[in-house]
Amino acid sequence: MPDISYVLPVFNKAAALPFFIRSLREQAGEFSAEYIFIDDLSSDDSLAVLRAQTADMTNVKIVENTQNAGPAIRLNQGAALATGKYLALFDCDEVLAPNAIATLLGLAARHDADMVHGKWHKTADPINQIQAGTIMPDGAEKVFQDPLGRVLGRGIVRMTWLVERALFLRAGGCDEQVFVQDESLPLRLAAHARCLVDSSAVVTWVPAAGSHLSDNKIQQHHDRFMTFYHFLRQHPNLPASSRMKLALKCVSAARKAARDGAALPGLKVQFAYFAAKAGLLSPDSKMIDMFHDAFAQIPAIRRPDRP
Repeated sequence: MPDISYVLPVFNKAAALPFFIRSLREQAGEFSAEYIFIDDLSSDDSLAVLRAQTADMTNVKIVENTQNAGPAIRLNQGAALATGKYLALFDCDEVLAPNAIATLLGLAARHDADMVHGKWHKTADPINQIQAGTIMPDGAEKVFQDPLGRVLGRGIVRMTWLVERALFLRAGGCDEQVFVQDESLPLRLAAHARCLVDSSAVVTWVPAAGSHLSDNKIQQHHDRFMTFYHFLRQHPNLPASSRMKLALKCVSAARKAARDGAALPGLKVQFAYFAAKAGLLSPDSKMIDMFHDAFAQIPAIRRPDRP
């Protein structure tokens, strides 16, 4: 069993992969690792670049797919192949700090945490010019014994995670009904975790160009709503305060989508939003179900295509 399984979905990252993989090679620390790249039917040279860049590396798996299914499904696919104690989850168009994994492992051990999240730094430099800084040992971290409460506060959505593989499997991984995993993964993990560490350490450096899968605001609002809606409906026995926060997050996503031009009932969304803010909207409200049905009808939204 390796200490670390890097689980890395890939879609059209050919230009960035050499620099990302170099940062994997240069990780400092005493730990063993395997590398699992899951290609989501890239239309560029990502597969050829992956093969060339990892040809002399050991413990590498490159998974080819014949269908584009989206990052949530592909992340789960890779995690199912992993054997490490921890999963290291990053986007492949970034550059890791040279001691990123050692830092995250140290935090996990120090606090007996099964979820550790690091920060990211966006830079105007193109990826071939990024010089990721070494993480200093005096960084601050916050420790949460109520991981779900933390995630239901200000969101943690960047893919800069170290999580126990057992936790990932116990939580069921990403919500495969939602295309992008950024919101669903921390939410589902937190519901089963014992301890979350939110570190101030900058573990990855992100070029401004090409750092987002989708710049479609409606897509982002859709995925956010669906993430919280599914979780709310699947967990009827959560504490009332948690269910109220989930309902508010649903309505907030609907409000932003309506603001940005989505075909949602604007007046009802506004009413529901202010009612939720006042604590007067039931998490079981049929109005939230109505917003779900409206989101489901929005055209030009990427929804997962199951293999």
